[in-house]
Parts: sequence; C-alpha cells; structure tokens
Amino acid sequence: MDLLQFYGRVKVPLDIHQGVLRNCAPSTAQIRVVAASRMREGGRYKDSLLYEARYRDVIRNIRASGDIPALEDYHCVLDFFAAIGNYRHALLILDEIAELGLQKNAETYQLCLHALAHGLTQPIWHLNRPKLVDEITEHCKKLLAEMSQSNIPYTRRIVDLAFRILKETLNMEGFTTLLKGAYGIDLAYPDRSPLQFWDEGNASQPTEDATATHPASFPQRLPFSLTALNTALDYLGRAGEVSKMVQLFEIATNPLPSSASNQSIDDDDDDDFGLSNPQVAPYNPPHVKPNTTTFHVLLRSLHLADHAVLARHYLLVAREMERDQGRQLEGLIKEGLIKNKPSDELPSPRVSMTRSLLLPVFSIANDNKNVELMRWIVHKTRQTVRRKHFSIRFYQQVRARWVEEGVYRPSLSEPELEEIDDLPLGPSSSRFSTFFDPSSSPRSASAQDIPIAHPTESKPFHIDLHLALLRRDLDQLVEFQAHIEDALARTVQRVKERLGRRVWGDKNVFLRDARNRQVVSKEFWRARVNYHPKVEPVARPNTRLQRPPENPSRTPSTVAPAEPTFHEAVVESPSQYLHAHPPVGVPGQTTGSS
Repeated sequence: MDLLQFYGRVKVPLDIHQGVLRNCAPSTAQIRVVAASRMREGGRYKDSLLYEARYRDVIRNIRASGDIPALEDYHCVLDFFAAIGNYRHALLILDEIAELGLQKNAETYQLCLHALAHGLTQPIWHLNRPKLVDEITEHCKKLLAEMSQSNIPYTRRIVDLAFRILKETLNMEGFTTLLKGAYGIDLAYPDRSPLQFWDEGNASQPTEDATATHPASFPQRLPFSLTALNTALDYLGRAGEVSKMVQLFEIATNPLPSSASNQSIDDDDDDDFGLSNPQVAPYNPPHVKPNTTTFHVLLRSLHLADHAVLARHYLLVAREMERDQGRQLEGLIKEGLIKNKPSDELPSPRVSMTRSLLLPVFSIANDNKNVELMRWIVHKTRQTVRRKHFSIRFYQQVRARWVEEGVYRPSLSEPELEEIDDLPLGPSSSRFSTFFDPSSSPRSASAQDIPIAHPTESKPFHIDLHLALLRRDLDQLVEFQAHIEDALARTVQRVKERLGRRVWGDKNVFLRDARNRQVVSKEFWRARVNYHPKVEPVARPNTRLQRPPENPSRTPSTVAPAEPTFHEAVVESPSQYLHAHPPVGVPGQTTGSS
C-alpha cells in the first residue's frame, strides 16, 4: 500500500495491483480459525474492517488507473467476505460485477451463497434472528433464480449451501427452484423435464424448425444421486409435503419408460389440433436405487405426518426388496460355491430390515392405540428375527467353506468384528442436515474443473462386514421385539379394562362382528375377551389330620381348640369366631378385671 501511494496510481501495472490485492490480508483459512476462536470466547472478529479497507483501496486504485478488475480479483474479495460471513458487502460486490459487465460463473454465486450461509451462524440477538433468516432466505432465492435465468450450471457445493440456507425456513419456492436448476426435476411434473427448458430450447430455434427431429439442448445438470434423493425426501418430509415426497420417491425409484420409444395411441387425434412437438419425447427421468437410509427417511417422515397406511405400505416394500436382494445374493453365492467364485465379485445388498424401519410404524400404532397394527408389527418383527437367524447361519457356513477352500482370506478378526459401531441411518439429531460434502473451504478447488461423475451402482460384498451387521441388527431386533410385545400387552389390557368398566356399568360396546354397539352381559364379555377376574377365597373344611390328644383322660373342655385355617379365618367374622371358640387362659395369668 505504501508503494502505491509513493509511485502514484498511473505508474503501477495491473499485475502489481493484483498481487497486492491477494497479499494485503491473511489467508481465508487463517481468518476462519481466528474468527472461530473469537466466537468461542464470546467475542467477534474485529480486524475485518482493516482488511476490508485495504481491498476497497486496491479495487479503487485499479479502476482509477483506467483498468477493469478481473473476475478473479472480485472472487478474492468475495472469498474474504464469505470467511467472515459479511453477506451484505458480498452482495454489493455482486452488483458491482454486474455494473462492470463481467460474466459471472458458478464460483461467483458459490462464494455469495457461502457468505449467506456463514451469516446464519453469526451470533445475534434471538429476537432479531427471525428477521435475519427471512432476509438471507430471500437473497438465496434471488440468487438461485438469477442462476436459472442465466443458465449457469449448478455444482455440488452450491446445492449444499442452498440446502443449508433453505432448511432454516423450509421454503418450498426456493427448494423447487433448486431442484429445477440443479437436477432438472419439477416437483409439479417430476416425470418430465421442466417446461421452462423447452421454452428456452424452442426460442433458440427458428419457428419453421420447431418441429425438427433434433431435441432441444438442455443445460448440463447434476446427476440425481442417492444422496440427493435422501436429502430431497428429508426436506419434503420435514416441510410436511407428504404427497410430493411420495411422488418423488415413486418417480425416482420406479420411473416410467421413456416416451421416446413409446408412441401415444392418441397421436392421430393430436393432428386435429395441430402438429405435436416431438422434442418433448426424449427425456430420461431420474432413476435411483433406494437403500436402507432412503426407507428410514421416508418412514420417519410418514410417522411425523401420522400416515399409517403409507407407512405400512412402504415397510412392506422395504421388506420385499430385502427378501429379493437376499435371495439373489444367496443364489449367486450357491452358484459361486461350485465355481469357487471369490466374494469381491458379488454385489452387496442395499436394503436391510432394521429396527429403524420398524420403529416409526410401531410408533404410529402406539400413538393411536391401534392394536391391530401393533399386532401386525409384532408379527413382522418375529419374521424378521427368524430371517436374520437363518441368514447368519447361512453366511457363517459360506465363510467357513471359503476359508477352507482358500478362496477367501479373513481381513477382520473376531474382536474387530465385535467392535463395529452402529452405522448412521439418516440425518443427525439436529433440526436438519444435508448429505453433501461440507463447504468450509469453497476455494480449495474450482467446482467447474471437477467432472460430473455418476455414483457407483453397488458396493462389493464383504462377508465379514455383512455378518457383523447382521449380528448387530439381530441384537437390536431382539430387544425391540421384547419391548413392543410388552407395549402390546399393556395396551390390550388397558382396552379390556376400559371396555370392561362399560360392560359392568350396563353401557353398550362396539362389536365388530355385529357392526354396531350393543349392551352385553358380563358372562358374554368374559367369554369373548378371555378375561377372568380374580376369584375370591371360598371357605372349605380343614382336611388335615388331627393329632390325637396326648392325655386321653383330659376333659375336652380343657383342651385348647385347633387354630383355624386361612379360609376359615377369612369366612368367619370375629364375633362368630369368639362365640365358637372362647378364649382360654394362659397358665400363670388370670382373666377378667383386676
């Protein structure tokens, strides 16, 4: 800075200005560390004003010398504002970039979104936080809409930052815009491309070529991976959009055949209303294979919505998928045992029935005291436990044979298999969390230089890890089974007691076979619900043998009577007992008044 003031503005080349701009402040990584330490101590990072003034002076000197700062120069300033969470000045820099006519790219919007996301983490008075959240959410929605209008491709970091901002208010408008721009999915019509892309494609072609056979050129979108599906389902479930969540799950996991290969039977009718546009046909909807986490997120959201029918349905879907994948894997293993096929060529199963899948459905039944659904869950849990026992025995035999034949070398010892912790099956216990990579250092690598790679379809099968997971799931299921059986017994007992009080009070109860409410007798109710109240003790004669008196010459009047039995004591009243058995004096004492 002293060099610039000494030589003046005109004599300094542009590269010198750019070098000063990049070295007039510490690195953003160091700034983050210092700011975080100050925040833990209850303070704030106060050196930001000094470095902000240096950046402003350098940019002003570049423009005063007749040069225009490059986009990378502004990215350096945006990176600083993102590190300290100053989103207001970051948006001012974005406006200045637009005024100079510079072409924005994905990294520009990424740094602005990072400043917005970091601004949400700054300490603020709790009464002012709702206003801050609404303001940052509106800025995020504007940036996403501007990216869609400018046809700027999304990156994984941009999607992650946008999810972190939108999760604070669960804004559906911004979420819909994000899915359209990042993955090309319209929640209103998830089985076809968004209409705005077709309008852009038709507008770029002449009118007479609108019916050409060449499809419209869509912008490159991110692949709709499994993590994206799980995050979208979690977002929709927390927002209470159950219908859209189910619709997205069905479209992504069971897509319809592409309309390019299937001509509609009503094509002749379309000719009466004009030429149909064949460009709408070539669209491939997203196709994702769900895993255990997908069903866990889906069932948990259905539990929050208290939707028992859909929860029961998707639990059956998960159970059927686990059974099909298990049978397929067992068939490949049996075939491989004959050919000595190594285990690393086998696909690992994606879905497993665990406690986390059964618990949401049982919670719905327990909350509503739905005894029928509770019994159904108990039955399915018992079947799952038997299936886990069978799978463990089967894979233990397979592992022993592989080791014996030398086609498999154990990589984990038994103590290591015992110490395998529980795997995460969904988001953390916080209000919301994304499944994407963290964006703590957005400028570590250029997001545009990273090629878009599709995720792997399946992981290789590891028999030791699979056995450890089966044992872990079995232990949790056995404990869960005992818990739900006790809960079912308590619920049934309470229902019997509640309805029994109505019967004993001569009130009507609903009978399912009669399909109406009737007044029933106590005997009918005992036989119907198999309910036996406690029987009162009945008096019965003493059947014990009486010991003959030791002195036969002793008169019966001087012999102490035998102690009454328990039943006799219960039946006879105290007055009757004293009348039949008068008290006998103890030797050495006298009766009567003194």
